[in-house]
Amino acid sequence: MRKRLFGAIILIAGFVTLQAQMPPQQPPLKLEDVQKALSLVDKPQPVPEKYRVGFEAIAPKDTTAMLTFLSSDWMGGRDTGSPGYLMASDYVVSLFKMWGVKPAGDMPAMGGGGMRGGARGAAPTTPRERSYFQEITFKEVSDVQSVMTIDVAKGATLKTKTFTAGVEYQGGSGAAESITAPVVFVGYGISEPSSGFDELKGLNLKGKIVLMLTEAPGKDNPQSLFQAKKELKDKYLPERAAGPAAMRAPGGPAPFNKIDEINKLGPAAVILVANAGKDVDIYRGLGQVRKPGDDRPIINRPRVRLTIAGDNAPSMRGGGASVTVSREIANTILEGLGQTIDDLKKKIETTMKPASQDLAGAKLTLATTSKTKLVKCQNVLGMIEGSDPKLKEEYFVIGAHFDGLGRWEDYVYNGADDNGSGSVGVMAIAKAVAANPVKPKRTIIFALWTGEEKGLYGSRYYVQNPTFSIEKTIGYLNYDMISRAFDDAALARSVRTYNVPGAEEMVKKIRGDRYVSVNLTAGTDFIPLTREMNKYVGLDLALRENALGVGSGGSDHASFAAAKLPFVYYMAAMTTDYHQTSDSIEKINPELFNKICQLGYLTSFAYADK
Repeated sequence: MRKRLFGAIILIAGFVTLQAQMPPQQPPLKLEDVQKALSLVDKPQPVPEKYRVGFEAIAPKDTTAMLTFLSSDWMGGRDTGSPGYLMASDYVVSLFKMWGVKPAGDMPAMGGGGMRGGARGAAPTTPRERSYFQEITFKEVSDVQSVMTIDVAKGATLKTKTFTAGVEYQGGSGAAESITAPVVFVGYGISEPSSGFDELKGLNLKGKIVLMLTEAPGKDNPQSLFQAKKELKDKYLPERAAGPAAMRAPGGPAPFNKIDEINKLGPAAVILVANAGKDVDIYRGLGQVRKPGDDRPIINRPRVRLTIAGDNAPSMRGGGASVTVSREIANTILEGLGQTIDDLKKKIETTMKPASQDLAGAKLTLATTSKTKLVKCQNVLGMIEGSDPKLKEEYFVIGAHFDGLGRWEDYVYNGADDNGSGSVGVMAIAKAVAANPVKPKRTIIFALWTGEEKGLYGSRYYVQNPTFSIEKTIGYLNYDMISRAFDDAALARSVRTYNVPGAEEMVKKIRGDRYVSVNLTAGTDFIPLTREMNKYVGLDLALRENALGVGSGGSDHASFAAAKLPFVYYMAAMTTDYHQTSDSIEKINPELFNKICQLGYLTSFAYADK
């Protein structure tokens, strides 16, 4: 296996906001907040007899062995729909069968003596049994090409110009389509009537192409409305940290997004122009050639996009196409108006009044071509029935995403930590619950999700098409990246928020090889149970509470949070091996990994048994 592929794409500055899985930066805390947030256990207590057999069934040699197989080159990085993913799925099913974990997936279609040939009333020749798989058909879109054509009528003259995505503007990705519509300029696209600034008032955006500046007016003017009012500054001009600390995770609401708000008004497309900057910077980014480094060779992997076939739910961003253009293109669109984008920007910032208007004589066409095919894949689902005759009809789900980034040519993204580790965590708990003589009162569903790396598709599909009632589902446990320890530098960055007067000694006790971030729903039993069960495991936990229904970020808990289900989500260190071919088995911390699996077992058992 070749390693250390630089898999992260270098993005054009200002075009994309990075969203990943690191815990968000927290506001300053008080001493009592730190005491509430941290659970530090140095010497674990003996495990209660009720849980002991299952607890002891989770051993480092077993969890490491399972992870070694799932992250081997033979699995090919477990890309959604790939042979390696399907092979890994069969491996899990073989273990479920050996441990006595029952299937919890799809019911087979009626066949045999059922309703064949239109006959009615005939009984099936064999009992119908569930599968271990919940099958999903995806639509794969690749080789996306986009061209923008601008028609501007000025008097009796009609001028047409054509621009190409990737050369003259940053284009989106999607299925083949052609959009032709008139253009409306909306300034910065801001609607704040209570502050006396509303650029959308009286405009009809439905079916039109919206031309819009990013950010907000008066960015560099301390006296401007969007600098003087803190709530407006935080909303439209947020300060974004650079580097790994900027990566987002579950916890707190998603940041405000102007495009999302504009898309609610039904435009055909949104054309963005950077509030500040020069076209030469944009072309420099578009024309940048990524050269291989000595330690991280680069492969230009073509971009592929998946969607669930037949799923008409709004996308993560919603609305129509969104592209970012240069000032040259914006000025071409505005040519009939006789003003440039910077003329209009200056007018808005000088008067602090809208300059929004329909651009008479301007028509724009976005034409996209692509290749499309269907890809089949599946969630892997098992279950252990609850012990209580009535409460077994309620369900607790334990899940992790099973898919990885796959392979390209000779390079394999083995995904040991992300997220072979979380997948093995689910498997380890399944084995433990099956081995334990006492079973929890409620039924536990063990789920390995497909398509998380493509957009949380597997978990979202289950929530929308559950094999067991979502209304009777009481909660969800999520594992994502649970096998890597914090080094000293990463630990110092992560615990910085807890460095408040009076908490110094407590913070000093936090160990990088025992430190885990735990996001959980506020006001639920997850909080006291996590603290209680940690007494028997001995981890150093940072508890981060989320309001019910809040689960923004890049993992499958978000699908359950959207259904107003409480969750607990474990994650260890984010390292530089994230989404690299260097995410391999030899870098995990087996003891930390095993302890997180044990804590998940105890917490899940207790929650499902309450």
